[in-house]
This record gives sequence, C-alpha cells and structure tokens, in this order.
Amino acid sequence: MITLSLHPDLPSADARRSLASWLRADDRLREGVTTTSPEGMSADRTDTLRVAVGDAGTAMVLVQAVAGWLTHRRDDVTVTLARPGGWSAELDVHSARDMDQVTALIDAAVRALADHQPSVETYDN
Repeated sequence: MITLSLHPDLPSADARRSLASWLRADDRLREGVTTTSPEGMSADRTDTLRVAVGDAGTAMVLVQAVAGWLTHRRDDVTVTLARPGGWSAELDVHSARDMDQVTALIDAAVRALADHQPSVETYDN
C-alpha cells in the first residue's frame, strides 16, 4: 500500500478528486485507489489517497501516472508517496517535467518495494 498526500496542506478537494480520477483511468491501478479523506474533512488537513501496490511493476505504473498528472498541473502542488516501513518520496510540478528525476523516483519506488528496506528519496525543486 502506498499513501499519496497532496501538498501544500490546503489543496482543494478538486485536486484530490482529479488525481484519483487520473489514477483510476489506468486499468492496472483502478481497483486499488481509495480516498482516505472524507468529503466533509476540514480544509486544514492534507488530502490523501491510498493505492494498493503489490509489485514493482505496479509501483512503476503509479509513479509514472503521478508524474503524468503533475505535468498537466498549473498550480504549485507536490505529491508525497509513502509506504509503511519508512520509504517516502516527493514529486512536484517542476520535477515531474524532468524525466531524469521521474526515472530516479521510479527506480527508488521499485527498489523500496523489492527490497522492503526503508529509505527516503526527495525529488523537488
């Protein structure tokens, strides 16, 4: 399971819904996407999504999908991906346009799932 948090801490519910819709458009992710923030949640909380990721291939699809969503954003937003065990990574609007950073994030996500070793990777500008 990977948790996706949208930052800044006051994103609109539209951003969360937009990302969830984007992820559900991919057949490999559709069933695994759940919202952990109820619609009535106060605006002072970070919106989160959970995505069931059982293997490295699905992790790669997830990171690529998040990067694709971010490249279409006009406003400043960062998506933090985290998994139980300590691994986390961030990708923002600017770094999502840098394919070297996206490739490094995909590699880190796949390694974290394959090795089950906690690490922290940050990719933001």
